[in-house]
Amino acid sequence: MDRSRALALVLRLTGVAFVVVFALLFLASVTRTDTPELLYRLFAWGDVGEAEEQMLAAVYVVWGACLWIAARAPLEHRLFIDFTIVANLAHAAVMAVQSFTYEGEHAHLWGDVVILVAVMGVLAAVWLPVRRQSA
Repeated sequence: MDRSRALALVLRLTGVAFVVVFALLFLASVTRTDTPELLYRLFAWGDVGEAEEQMLAAVYVVWGACLWIAARAPLEHRLFIDFTIVANLAHAAVMAVQSFTYEGEHAHLWGDVVILVAVMGVLAAVWLPVRRQSA
């Protein structure tokens, strides 16, 4: 598979993952249910149904849809893809610190922090060579 096809695939998979995971978390939050509990504990913070998690979930659902669209012409969306990688790594760094400073939130270090860093690592690995080659 050539680099541009791999990049499009990774962008679409990341977009779908964002939409599915955060749509499920949004639904769990607005219905105030933590079922399935493991999913909720790995990806949600605080008490179920908090407004902040609903707002963040809405942003990530839209973000995922935009990643899907960006996969059609990644070089035309280079700033968005760069932002996606950097913003999510910054988000993961803050969550890593919080996993140690918020009581009872260590599961996030092995849940959303590790998963987010891994996904952004894969995206960066396929994006950066394409980006460099186009410059």
